[in-house]
Amino acid sequence: MGRHREDAVSGAPDEELGRPDQFGDYDTDSTPRIVASPVSRRQVGLAVVVALLGIVLLVVGIITLITPDDPSSASGQDTPAAGAAPSVTTGAAATTTPSTAPTTSAAPQSPAVLPVTVLNNSPDQAAGLATRVAAALEAGGWPIVELLNYDQTQLTASTVFFTPGNAAEEAAAQALVIQFPEISGGAQPRFEGLAGTGLTVAAVGDWLP
Repeated sequence: MGRHREDAVSGAPDEELGRPDQFGDYDTDSTPRIVASPVSRRQVGLAVVVALLGIVLLVVGIITLITPDDPSSASGQDTPAAGAAPSVTTGAAATTTPSTAPTTSAAPQSPAVLPVTVLNNSPDQAAGLATRVAAALEAGGWPIVELLNYDQTQLTASTVFFTPGNAAEEAAAQALVIQFPEISGGAQPRFEGLAGTGLTVAAVGDWLP
């Protein structure tokens, strides 16, 4: 009895499942298949490049927005150095001590400067008059060649004389009068008998340097 049961059980799969040749009429190739197309490496690389380019453009745009238009306007302006104080001229520094030296004028900007002879033509032949006038002229850039007393003709005002027809001496005499307006007699051609030679200043005492 036990064996019969074993044969019955062992034969059951053939009866239930059937044999493989029973499916001969079934076409297994007729079932549709879905096949995924593979993604190429080139497409992946292109996608990565596009993504990186987008990131770079985004970063550049952010930097452009936060950067000021003129970077030099904040740091390039001239500012005074630290600790530098403006110079201030105090009253004490601006005050000058009066000088006892005779007042002089600047030398004329002209090639007309010539040596000068100074005459003391004061009515009483005041001592030292020619020396004082000569010192003022020399300080103004005029070389002195001679100091003389002259009393033959009494002049009314201090005058500078030049040799008639000598254009250089006349120009020098005019320049001397412009530089020293205290020579109130002006520039005149020298006359016969006047002491000295060349450019000559006759001081009468109306100008006391």
